[in-house]
Amino acid sequence: MPGSPGASLVRWFRAARTGLYSGLVEAEAGSGGGVVSEAHIVPDIDDSVRRFPRIAKTWPQFEEELAAFPWGAQLVFLTEGGELDDLGRASSYHVLSDGSIWRASALTSVNSPDDAASCTAVVDFLYAALDGSSPLYGHIEWDDFDELSNLDIVLRRRRRTSLREGRQFLRGYAWVTVCPAELAARLGGAAVLEDSGVFHRVLPLRAGGVLLQASATMDGYTDQVMERVFETLAPVLPPGEPSPDPAHPYTRFVPRDAATVR
Repeated sequence: MPGSPGASLVRWFRAARTGLYSGLVEAEAGSGGGVVSEAHIVPDIDDSVRRFPRIAKTWPQFEEELAAFPWGAQLVFLTEGGELDDLGRASSYHVLSDGSIWRASALTSVNSPDDAASCTAVVDFLYAALDGSSPLYGHIEWDDFDELSNLDIVLRRRRRTSLREGRQFLRGYAWVTVCPAELAARLGGAAVLEDSGVFHRVLPLRAGGVLLQASATMDGYTDQVMERVFETLAPVLPPGEPSPDPAHPYTRFVPRDAATVR
């Protein structure tokens, strides 16, 4: 089924390989590229890992396993020497043990946070990966790979609570924010959000929800832009007075209770 969890996983990893990491795929295929790929899948939390060395040769099998909706999966591109720093990594795993909610992430590099082409490519990947799904939440941040959202951190929200209430309250906001269908409707829908002039791009997802890109580049996501995004999304953000968490010193947020925004 096109909207099944397994199909969503296939879209996520396919978009990563054919879009986000296309240069790494080409480098691996070329002679002397210095790039190697590998992937693994954990069918169930109690199962052993199934490995797929040199993913180019085993991609059809990898996708077949993804379609069965495994507990965890990962695609990694490394240097030929196997250095610790990943050149690119996409992964997924079940956040809740019953599989009702799962998380997918991708790590990549951009030329710089003010390079429009690199930034657009990352956003295009996320759109391609999520189009056809109805996601609970998503975001893109520069140099921030914490699975907690900014509001989870500064409101001290438990992750499980944040996930369970994800279609009641938007989990956070960032340079790119994916808003679920239920909350986008409360904000007036994609057309109203686009007409607001707050966002650089507003991209509706076919199966529900909308991707909101605040500025053309990551560097352009200034505090002033963040403030406008916060005020626009405030009607669907969780209430509470945010405060910095010393354990997460780089978390960006507007120091205002969303419930006070009129």
